[in-house]
Order: sequence, then structure tokens, then C-alpha cells
Amino acid sequence: MKLIALCGSARKQGNTAKMLHQVIEGAKSVGAETEFVNLFDLNYKDCISCYACKLKNSKSFGHCMVNDELKPLLERIEQSDVIVLGSPIYYGNLSGQMRSFTDRLLFQYLDYGGTGTGPKPKNFKTALIATMNGNDEIYVKRGVKDTLVSLSEMIGHTLGSCELLTLTDTVLFDDYSKYVYQMPDIEEKSSRIEKISAEDMNKAFDLGVRLIKS
Repeated sequence: MKLIALCGSARKQGNTAKMLHQVIEGAKSVGAETEFVNLFDLNYKDCISCYACKLKNSKSFGHCMVNDELKPLLERIEQSDVIVLGSPIYYGNLSGQMRSFTDRLLFQYLDYGGTGTGPKPKNFKTALIATMNGNDEIYVKRGVKDTLVSLSEMIGHTLGSCELLTLTDTVLFDDYSKYVYQMPDIEEKSSRIEKISAEDMNKAFDLGVRLIKS
């Protein structure tokens, strides 16, 4: 089994990356081959709506034909069994880098019939990890939960399955005194030694195990 983890955060040592690496450790613990990719290391475009992936009886059917640095990655993904996407939440949604990636990944397999039987090479196991500064109340009240649940359902419908794991109430800065931050939790976050709780790290590790073993 091969698991590929894709990070949509520019912070290479940030919360999203740390959660993804825990997933990888979990997958490795049960014998999986793994790969970690930071999408910010690649130069690529969003979907350009060329419809080459929809042409009947063509070599391009079911394959994104935009020739940039994402193309080799999409080819490697087809050789994997498990896809784990990780992104911080910006203004209630995934990062722009991750959204551009998911457009390219998913649209090539869209069948326009809603049956979920499009031209993907196999059914993938997938997971979506999202990290955000807001707490659980904000996560629900501002509609972020609805957005992510809907997106994970679309990912699952297109690729095979998708599990959603969220990390809320994250620590943003090592030194909050240097930044403009006026939310009421500043004192608690400023003094938090454990940036990500052991419980959340364990959830990510267990997710990696589960995606390989189930």
C-alpha cells in the first residue's frame, strides 16, 4: 500500500504539516510506503477548463493534460492507494494552493453523470485534514464545518471515500506580542507550551493506521 500526503500550507513546519507527518508515521507503522509533498514547492496552474480529460476515445480521457509541475505528481497519485490532503483554513475554505490542486485532481475524473463511476484508475481511500485558528464554536457558526463536510463528500464521491479530520483552536505565532491579534484567547494561546495536543496528534497517527489497514 502506498500513501501520499499533500500539504497545502506554506508553513513547512506548521500545524498542517505536523498533522500530515503524524498520518505518515501511522501509515508507516503498519508497513505502508509513503510520500510527502508540499504543494508550495510546485509551480502549477488551476484547472483551465480545456475539457481534454473529457474527450471520448482519446488518450487524454480521464487525465489532466495541462503540462506543468503538477502533471508528474498526478501520475504518481494514480500509482498510490491512499491520498491525504492537508490544508489550513483561510477565510472559511482551503488554501488557494490546495483548491487549485483539488480542481485539477478531481475534475479529470468527473463523469458528469453523478454516478461516481468516472474514469479514475481505481477507488482511492482519501482523507482531508483541515487546521484553523478558530475554535469549535466558530468552526460551526461561520459555516466552515458545512463547507468541509460538503467538500469531503464530493472528494469521496469522486475518488472512492473520504474521511474528514479537523484541528481547531490552533496556535499561530511563537510570540503573540509581535503581532496584531485581538481575539480573547490570546493569553491562553500565548502560554500554550504544547502547540498541538497529544490527543490530536494521536488522532492523525490513528488515521494513518486506519487508512492502510481498513
